[in-house]
Amino acid sequence: FSLRRLLAPHYAVIPVTADMLIKEPWSATCALLVIPGGADLGYCRALNGVGNRRIEQFVRRGGAYLGLCAGGYYASKRCEFEVGNKVLEVVGDRELGFFPGICRGGAFPGFVYHSEAGARAAEVRVEKDALTGTMPDVFRSYYNGGGVFVDARRFAEEGVEVLANYTEELSVDPGEGAAAVVYCKVGDGAAILTGPHPECVQHS
Repeated sequence: FSLRRLLAPHYAVIPVTADMLIKEPWSATCALLVIPGGADLGYCRALNGVGNRRIEQFVRRGGAYLGLCAGGYYASKRCEFEVGNKVLEVVGDRELGFFPGICRGGAFPGFVYHSEAGARAAEVRVEKDALTGTMPDVFRSYYNGGGVFVDARRFAEEGVEVLANYTEELSVDPGEGAAAVVYCKVGDGAAILTGPHPECVQHS
């Protein structure tokens, strides 16, 4: 809904299935592929192999990818989620690897699937040098289980820029920095990956 509100009438926002990504000729007319929140293991089951090869080719040839929360974990080289929690733990390498490091989470404690129990309005500080236009230095964004992009600044030579950082203490080791949103150059294209959900409008 947020994308439709922001992009209409200039772009058509069309939900797609894994089957469509694998079998249909979507890449020729796609301006931006968005992989939303949820559970990244489901994306792995549906898209590993052919699906991910098509997504990677689309981005490398000049396409754009937006990974929100689970979509951010999914497009990192490695996902480390709730390590040590026997119920929630998800750890493993990922095929896309647009962010060449680890996305580790939950950045904040209390995550419960299909629940708002661990949700919060996380404070995020914008990296003004990396972005243009008028925007606040700090804002709050809906958060529910997303990760932090570990040591993101160390990947600058590989085309990674930090767009925003968490300002609050995290419940996992973020390495150097506390990257909440990263831009990743991928061939002739690019990916933006987020831990929080900046697409969710907060009503006061």
